[in-house]
Amino acid sequence: MIFFRFQTTPYIILFIERDGSTYLTSMMMEHPDVQAVYEHFAVLRQKGATAEDQLNWARDFFSPPLLGKKRAIGFKTKLVDVLDREGFTELIHRKGCHVIQMRRRNLVKAVVSRINARRLYEASGKWNLYKESDRMPPTVFDPEQFDQYLQERQQSDQELEDYVAQLQLPKIKVEYEDLLQNRDRVLRQVFAFLKIRPWPVEGKTLKHTQDDLREVILNFDDLRSRYAGTRYEAMFDEVLVQ
Repeated sequence: MIFFRFQTTPYIILFIERDGSTYLTSMMMEHPDVQAVYEHFAVLRQKGATAEDQLNWARDFFSPPLLGKKRAIGFKTKLVDVLDREGFTELIHRKGCHVIQMRRRNLVKAVVSRINARRLYEASGKWNLYKESDRMPPTVFDPEQFDQYLQERQQSDQELEDYVAQLQLPKIKVEYEDLLQNRDRVLRQVFAFLKIRPWPVEGKTLKHTQDDLREVILNFDDLRSRYAGTRYEAMFDEVLVQ
């Protein structure tokens, strides 16, 4: 299919980490009407690029040809990788970007996934699991590190929530747990939000961390007991998929 420039929907996926953004992006890449790019802002930052370099790339990216084969074009980024947040905000408003905000209700599992992702990267050089042979075995989690990461996650969640709330742009929230349990329904919502036709997609990443944390954390009982009586206690016990 061919689309005029005015028919193209620009979008941004905003996330923190371990929210399913790579899984969602990999599925969107399989849609013939979508151009989906991973964390190019992070790549530029790692290469020593400036804030203006990031914004120039984004301006070019969001300036499709008069006629093209993509109905939706976008990329994902963490706020921490945006070097000029004010300039970025102005740009996505000017381009009329649709905003997909990734979230994760279970902060405990977000922290477990963060730690396991680091273990996976150190062992395989990949942040996401693509083959079963790379899956990390259960391990002991350091309580002090866990608590630090949990506090950081709370702060990052609130920062992203506040940032998205002030954007005067079309928005949709995609929660990891919904993507895990009701993938097809969530995809229908996302595709409709981006004004693209439904399409069967699968995605490339595998779920790395078992949903039952007892199979992941060797010191599960001791770690869970530190959060007895708090809202996090139930998060240790939640099992959504077997």
